Amino acid sequence: MSELLPADRDYTQEFENGIHYASVELAELAARTIAQQCGFFIVRGAWKPNTAGLHPVTALCMYCDRSSRIVKSYKPDPMKETRGNISSKGTGCQFQICLKEVWQKDGPNTWVIVGVTSRETGANRGFHNHEKVLYPEHHRHNKQFSEAEKERLRLMRKAGVRPNQQKTTLNTEGGVHHDIKQMYNINSKTRLDEMGEMDAIQFALHGAEHRGYHICLQKDSNNVLTNLFFAHPTSIQMLHAWPYVILIDSTYKTNRYSWPWVEIIGVTPVKKNFNIACAIIKQETKETYEWLLRCIKGFLGDTVPNVIVTDKEGGLLASIPVVFPLPHTVHLLCLWHVNNCVKQKFEVLLGGIAKREVAQAVWKKYFDKAAWSWTQEGFLQKINEFERVWTVKNIKMVDYVRGEWLPHQTMWAKCYTNHVFHLGNTSSNRVESSHSSFKTFLVSGRGAIDTCFAKNHNYMEHQFLEVVNELHNSLNRNLSKEIEPPCTFLKRVVSSEAIKLMLDGAAELKDSCACHFQMTHGLKCACQIVQAKEEGRQLYAQELHVFWRTLDYKNPPRQQQVSDEIELQREHFRRLTVEVEERGPEAVRQARDALFYGLHPAEDNVREPELNENPRGWPRTSTSRIRSYYERSRSRSTGPGSSGGRGRSSGGRSRSSGG
Repeated sequence: MSELLPADRDYTQEFENGIHYASVELAELAARTIAQQCGFFIVRGAWKPNTAGLHPVTALCMYCDRSSRIVKSYKPDPMKETRGNISSKGTGCQFQICLKEVWQKDGPNTWVIVGVTSRETGANRGFHNHEKVLYPEHHRHNKQFSEAEKERLRLMRKAGVRPNQQKTTLNTEGGVHHDIKQMYNINSKTRLDEMGEMDAIQFALHGAEHRGYHICLQKDSNNVLTNLFFAHPTSIQMLHAWPYVILIDSTYKTNRYSWPWVEIIGVTPVKKNFNIACAIIKQETKETYEWLLRCIKGFLGDTVPNVIVTDKEGGLLASIPVVFPLPHTVHLLCLWHVNNCVKQKFEVLLGGIAKREVAQAVWKKYFDKAAWSWTQEGFLQKINEFERVWTVKNIKMVDYVRGEWLPHQTMWAKCYTNHVFHLGNTSSNRVESSHSSFKTFLVSGRGAIDTCFAKNHNYMEHQFLEVVNELHNSLNRNLSKEIEPPCTFLKRVVSSEAIKLMLDGAAELKDSCACHFQMTHGLKCACQIVQAKEEGRQLYAQELHVFWRTLDYKNPPRQQQVSDEIELQREHFRRLTVEVEERGPEAVRQARDALFYGLHPAEDNVREPELNENPRGWPRTSTSRIRSYYERSRSRSTGPGSSGGRGRSSGGRSRSSGG
């Protein structure tokens, strides 16, 4: 227990030092400092003007911070909503002093500290009835935020700094012991001040519109939001420069509504991802994904992606051929997901965890070799061998492969995907990596739409800086080793990643070259590099795909010229305007509302959605992604944490020589 303040000691004498202070603020600061040195704290009370006499005197009362009454025990009224636990630090301490203004005839008035006498007893009110403060550095009066600290907190919140990191920063710099709860309170108050009268969805839409986002939304008959899609203006520029490969996947545990968060990812020539767009959707249905894909197509114009990579999501599987049909766009399934699903299903059909080694051996001997076979003959040979052997041993395994994966074999088997321009993206590891990166910016998985949007905006700005930095390096820096012929003329003209891929392929070439690299990556394969080197011939940028030459995303080389396209669109709009006017006032009103709310979605009266009580996946425990069935089954057998549930290895299989 801390030391008691002496009951017979009058602390008024510590304050009555005869010093005249130039302002009441200086006098108040001096009084607080003296009180803290004595082992207690004082708080500001009421102003007491004195109009008697020739010169009015103004006084400011200051009390001990434990002067409030003692809270007595009571029985709460069951009919009223009361707090279950009410306590107070008040002891009824009678200590009081005054800051009194002294009138000066020849100059500005000053302030002095004086004691106070009780009106009832006439005794001096300079005594205390409680113990000293044991930890003054942790007292709430020493932990109050200054205006400079509050502004610093606002800036850190805007930058996406977590509250615990905010606390560490301020405590380290200022030597003050702020509580984490104070950080949350100030952050919450800042958010409410910024929102004003708007709710979360209106605030998010206003923020997106202010930053120039491309926004699409859907709502139900009750004006409640059902789907929201938004794309950063820089993302749209990058998509126009690199529209060739798109990856789509959903992640969970990102928002308070328990709705899926969909990320659409693009690929740059400098081995970096860029976030094309994001969407928060209520349900993962064919109709929802079809709407989402049409939003992407809306700002792509006449350009279509070469490849879209996803996992085997039913809604995407049904909607992609509708919006981006063959042969212009090829839909590929993530080979990593395919292999793991087959591996796990084999284990289940063979009898569970006890047969894991057998399932692994069967998968590796037949299915894995078929998936990575570079010829259709090799693929069919392994599949036929698997069917012949296991039709007798376990017909369910054969039926599973036939029914689940062989109908989609052109979407994942290497013998088919090696003829598609996919830039090496045969798995969705890029979008899974983006999920993980986004969640590092997400402080909590319980935020409203405005919070998710703000965190995602910070993440995208960070991502764009990384992409631009790599583009700058590719244009300006030399590689670590001198570039030898035939790639000498490609330096600073194409991506350094393209040069590295071609040189590494030529160095690994041994006996033969499969010559798929030119088709899948748009680069010279290993045998062509070796041949050009032997002939003493240089390679030129025009011989490589335009993707690797597009290092200025703001002014990309055009793939096709559409004559007078903008003027044709304007003429079409004029004709529609005339047609609407001819149909009468009701048609004009409907067209006006559709156009206005399309340009200004934040002005719409769309309401925030309700919480989803039955979210997809396992119960929420953290903001990390939900592990797959394959990962969960491995963790059950090998112990907690053994499955590495936060991602996958990025290796897969290395490219064979020159391929």
